[in-house]
Amino acid sequence: MVKVYPGNVIALDGVSLSISRKGIVCLVGPNGAGKTTLIKILTTLTKPTKGRAEVLGYDVVREYEAVRKRTSLVPQDASPELYLTVYEHVYWYLRARGLPSDASKKLAREYLEKLGLWEYRDRVCAKLSGGMRQRVLIASALAVPAEIYFLDEPTVGLDPLARREVWEVLKEVSKYSLIFLTTHYMEEAEALSDLVVMINKGRLVEVGSPGELLGKVRHRYKVILEEHVGIEGTGVKTVEVGGGRVLYIENDIELSQVLKYLVSRGLGFTLKPVSLEDLFIMRVKSYEGR
Repeated sequence: MVKVYPGNVIALDGVSLSISRKGIVCLVGPNGAGKTTLIKILTTLTKPTKGRAEVLGYDVVREYEAVRKRTSLVPQDASPELYLTVYEHVYWYLRARGLPSDASKKLAREYLEKLGLWEYRDRVCAKLSGGMRQRVLIASALAVPAEIYFLDEPTVGLDPLARREVWEVLKEVSKYSLIFLTTHYMEEAEALSDLVVMINKGRLVEVGSPGELLGKVRHRYKVILEEHVGIEGTGVKTVEVGGGRVLYIENDIELSQVLKYLVSRGLGFTLKPVSLEDLFIMRVKSYEGR
């Protein structure tokens, strides 16, 4: 599948992907990688320039009504209707989706309680914090009985506690439906996902479970240097991250050599195990040591 915007801006370049109908899929990639474009195509908000996409067996262009009827979406940078109360927002969203009044009332209360919003049900959305507004959007989308939930960076702006509360609800929903979400939080992808899809410059670069992807990294440790210093002579490859350096270490012998080198020169560092975030950095930066 290909998507080209005016000015010959290529957002997606030959993406091909098949996903099962249950669990959590995390789509990760740097800004401008094509994540939101892919979500928009799959939710029928824009058309592919070339190729085709199916959701639940329905063509997203020719059978868009069937796709919309069976899916639910939290778009990126969305905002709730500010003049409605928290309860009204979820209730009327469900009514707009065609649910009867009694079911809408029940589901609105259920998901407001699950997301810690029930005590704020009578508060106007305009008076909520940014994080609480985001939770209202998530509650509205998840309350819809759908087969697939598309969530574009749903936990942006949430504090760590609220994020984990959302994670628990997503895990519960994923037992019977598919959740397809984008995120910039690698720990979120590692903690939540059954499948991780890494995209960069409109192309898929990795697809697999967190365990499978971590198994592709031959390194066991990373050493984060506190200063931008030279480490010539150690034989260890480095990656430039945020103006600093990260060293990726393959084994205990190499680790011992590097630490001895750094300590002997009085250099500050932090030692951590390799994570999914490190694979992401390696792939995006085309790290030669991968």
